[in-house]
Amino acid sequence: AKDWGIAIQFLNSAALRDTRNPDIQNYLGYAYRNSGDLPAAFRHYNRALQLNPRHRGAHEYLGEAYLMAGNPGKAREHLDLLGKICLIPCEEYAMLERKIAAYGAGGK
Repeated sequence: AKDWGIAIQFLNSAALRDTRNPDIQNYLGYAYRNSGDLPAAFRHYNRALQLNPRHRGAHEYLGEAYLMAGNPGKAREHLDLLGKICLIPCEEYAMLERKIAAYGAGGK
């Protein structure tokens, strides 16, 4: 429903109950990013990757957050990491690759 405030509230509650769940941290990053709070998004994406360094979704979304922050170089770093993690083509790599290409074409 894109009610990011409510999503953040529920996800924070879930994170308190399950402190080692990278998916919850990734979803928190996604909700914060979409609410416009990039510092909180970066914090949660990094926590997701701390818990699971191979978390494809966190790498994709963190790359997108770096694009929002105007740092395509860091986004490409996560694309490169996804290239190493995805032994066969994966959706996360393809999505981030498209976002980086659009950013480079001025589509941000």
